[in-house]
Amino acid sequence: MTGVGSYAFKEKGYKRVATLAEDYSYPYTLVGGFMAEFCHVGGRVPKKLWVPLGTKDYSSVLSSLPEDIDAIYVALGGADALTFLKQYKQFGGKAPLIGGSSTVDQMVLDAKGAIAEHLVGTISGVPIADDNPSEGWQAFVKAYRAKFPDAYKFPSGTLHSYYTNMKAALLALKQAGGDLSNGQQKLKDALAKLEFEAPSGKVKLDKNRNAIADSYLTVVEKKEDGTLFKRLLQVVPEVNQTMKLSRSTAATPST
Repeated sequence: MTGVGSYAFKEKGYKRVATLAEDYSYPYTLVGGFMAEFCHVGGRVPKKLWVPLGTKDYSSVLSSLPEDIDAIYVALGGADALTFLKQYKQFGGKAPLIGGSSTVDQMVLDAKGAIAEHLVGTISGVPIADDNPSEGWQAFVKAYRAKFPDAYKFPSGTLHSYYTNMKAALLALKQAGGDLSNGQQKLKDALAKLEFEAPSGKVKLDKNRNAIADSYLTVVEKKEDGTLFKRLLQVVPEVNQTMKLSRSTAATPST
């Protein structure tokens, strides 16, 4: 989410944003990542709404949204995202959306029907930008389409994550000479020092074994053939676990 809070506040003019997310750990980090930066630059989050996975009825959620908000930050994935988008349109919702990375993932954007088109214009922070012009990303997309011609139009965030994690494991195993003795100590040491080029850019670990990698500020757009994709707005280089904020700021986002 690094870069999204500042862009939403300074470029889009969103001062008050409600949040809606699934009630488990991953969306907590998405909401926290957005709020840490958004609130740091002056934004306010008057209401946070949490729903169980697989929610079918968003009527109570929609009716409880504050009227004086500029946008809604939505961290729902897959079928949950599509169900919400359909009911939000039926509800007559007018506030623009800010997307969690799962909400604008290709598994949502490639959904059949016109529901996902409600995400056109939605900004988000993601580990991959579909039109990233870098040589590494373009080669990855080409290889992906050749291997999976009937899959999503662009690689999903999950696919990219699995690929990057597996590449790290294989590189570290090679450096360790396949030695997994002594509690896998050589492998751990290799992983701790490993730096390599993923399809989305260089990846390495910090002292807490959390990734440092580029992040991408994007906006959902529609091609002439109807394909929805995440257009690159800005590269945020070498994002760490505190989202490039101080540890005290990142840990205590205000509302």
